[in-house]
Amino acid sequence: MQQAMRRIHVSAALAVCLLGGGAASAETTTPSSSGVAVEEGKQVTVQYFIAVPGDPKAAYRDVAQFVQGKHEILPALEKQVAGMREGDEKQFQLSVDEGFGPYDESRKQTVEKQILPPTVKQGDIVGDKEGHAATVVQLSPTTAVLDFNHPLAGKPLVVSLKVLKVEGPTS
Repeated sequence: MQQAMRRIHVSAALAVCLLGGGAASAETTTPSSSGVAVEEGKQVTVQYFIAVPGDPKAAYRDVAQFVQGKHEILPALEKQVAGMREGDEKQFQLSVDEGFGPYDESRKQTVEKQILPPTVKQGDIVGDKEGHAATVVQLSPTTAVLDFNHPLAGKPLVVSLKVLKVEGPTS
């Protein structure tokens, strides 16, 4: 992997926390009495909070937009948000397989440190030319170990989300 690496903003890499595959089971729902329902083709804006049970450092909060039915988010989340209305809130759990899948040790790679930005440090998120994100997990004077697993791979998740806005079909 002798290609140039570039540093990317950590929160930008974690903003993809909603991407992936799986299904989920609802735990709690707080329905609203009004608002537009989430249906296929609608532009949806949600506020979400993703936590890893037992790991207070692994918690992510953000706002995301997607088109329902276009598979732009985890299928488990798309399934959960279907039928919700503006203002509705829901909390549910995702298993490892429902979220970002199991952790895969083979997705770690050792690269020459010189291809990384000179200020790179352990814990930074970097990306290759194809836009694949990796976490710098180890640095030596001449090499770096990059982990291409999603930061939430191998972890069960608790997701809380609130539907902020539902707009008409997009083209």
